Amino acid sequence: MSVAADRGMSVAADRGMSVGMGGASVLARLSVDTMEAWLPGDPRIEQVRALVVAISRSSAALDLRLARVCCVIQQHDLRELGYGSFTSFVCERMCWQPSWQRQIARLLRSDLHLVKQAVNVGLVTLTTAVQAPGRVQPSDQAAWIRAVVQGEPATRDTRAAGDDDVDVDVLVGDDATTVRRARRLARLLCGRSLPDHAADQQILDWYQSGEAPAQILKDVRAPRPAPDLSPPSMPDALGDQATPVVGPWKEPRDLDHALQIADRLMAIRQRRRAVLGRLLDQIKDCWLFLDWGHDRFDDFVRAELDMSVRTAQRLRKEGRTLLWFPQIAAAVDRGLALARAAALGRLADTVAQARQWLAVADRVPLGDLKRMAADPSGAHHKRRALQRLADDAPDLVERAIAQRQARLDALAATETGGSPTGLAGWTPDARRLGPSRVGDGPDAPLDPSAIGLTLRPDAPPRPAEPAERHIIVPAGLLDAARWLLDRFPPQPRRGPRQRADHTCENPECRRRTIKIHVHHIMPRSLGGSDDPDNLCCLCPSCHLRLVHGGFMAIERIDDADVFLYPGRAVVVR
Repeated sequence: MSVAADRGMSVAADRGMSVGMGGASVLARLSVDTMEAWLPGDPRIEQVRALVVAISRSSAALDLRLARVCCVIQQHDLRELGYGSFTSFVCERMCWQPSWQRQIARLLRSDLHLVKQAVNVGLVTLTTAVQAPGRVQPSDQAAWIRAVVQGEPATRDTRAAGDDDVDVDVLVGDDATTVRRARRLARLLCGRSLPDHAADQQILDWYQSGEAPAQILKDVRAPRPAPDLSPPSMPDALGDQATPVVGPWKEPRDLDHALQIADRLMAIRQRRRAVLGRLLDQIKDCWLFLDWGHDRFDDFVRAELDMSVRTAQRLRKEGRTLLWFPQIAAAVDRGLALARAAALGRLADTVAQARQWLAVADRVPLGDLKRMAADPSGAHHKRRALQRLADDAPDLVERAIAQRQARLDALAATETGGSPTGLAGWTPDARRLGPSRVGDGPDAPLDPSAIGLTLRPDAPPRPAEPAERHIIVPAGLLDAARWLLDRFPPQPRRGPRQRADHTCENPECRRRTIKIHVHHIMPRSLGGSDDPDNLCCLCPSCHLRLVHGGFMAIERIDDADVFLYPGRAVVVR
């Protein structure tokens, strides 16, 4: 399909998706409701193919535009929004995968201008282009692009394509469990979410180097290098495929303007993904890819769509949720994030349960909602607990704000009129935290939409995976995994770090790291004790940047923890 045809179909898709925003999109109704009755050779089958390909390929332009805005946002101090790191902002506020954003940002900050332009005009897919930084020199761009267009194997991702010369082991039972435990430990030591292949490589590197545990801990506790905050660049020689959809690029004036642009881009991107997910699910179920000369659905995805097979399968699941639950589809059309919709699809078994979950789903931090969906056992109990918490949350937040203000007033009445150095959140002139009030006067109610809800993670460890489930790992990984587990045996659940499983208790972070800090809710210098009720585990970013920067406060009210941020709050019980 030509670039001009791609653009025309993309614009037509957006015009169709903008109709009937109060319910399911017109495109999805016309296509999905009738596909099962289509006979082979029906001309509408080719129209669906053109639409799916156009939406998929033009999505690269939107992702480039969104990542470009995120690079601008990253240059600002996001503590003003209550986020201790850019990663937590991307996960919670944008509902976007940070790893994907980092890959695109690396491309935008590179000097591979020909590669960027090739993505812009549709010659190279974005999933291929993000592999170029670090592998392609600027002088070799033209040759690399020609090789990609011609489909030469040398340009493909060897890990994704598979390499028959690599020795692998197939593990089941206790051996597979050992490797999974070692991967979890590697992620804890590294302090970030690593994919399986990256965790495996890290375990092998430690094993082959033979480093002592003390040296490994020293390395992982060393400060990370500063993130790359250089401005992104995008060639403007040819038209941007995102321009017909969202207009020409405009440099954001400030953080608020950048957030407005990002929110608009996310809304458009989400609407397109919702339609794409529904169509992909029907293409697979109705075997439409056979009319297009492909033996398998995966072959169609690899050959014609700008996405990985894994992404296509994830989109199919999201689309199936929207087809099965009309209430969730309507909520997505009204602005509910697709990531939340996908989680609801795993938590709800019936339409009635979906409707009940929708009453609280948009108030639960996305990370916690995904964790509930990953372990849906007791979902009904969790939903009822969240509904009860929703009734109590406004009063709990009111009491938390009043309790914090009383402590600040008590500090102001002391002889020094302040607090020790480093406790910026406890100065008498500390900034106001928590939701704003709806209306005038001190007795006006708090904005309920700015009050989040969540439950404390379950204390028992996650159940063991089925013994019959096998995994394929690099040869020698089992020995390396046993070596790592022998040097870092499980610690008893006695201290606060062990009880929290080295996980940050900030509900909008939940980072798991060996560098976890134990925070005193009421500082010891102000009379706080070491009692467990006064302790909370936070990652270094949330502890030092947010709490001691005065951008987050934690108040314990009855059996709940109230996290106060600028303009909002989250109640945990």
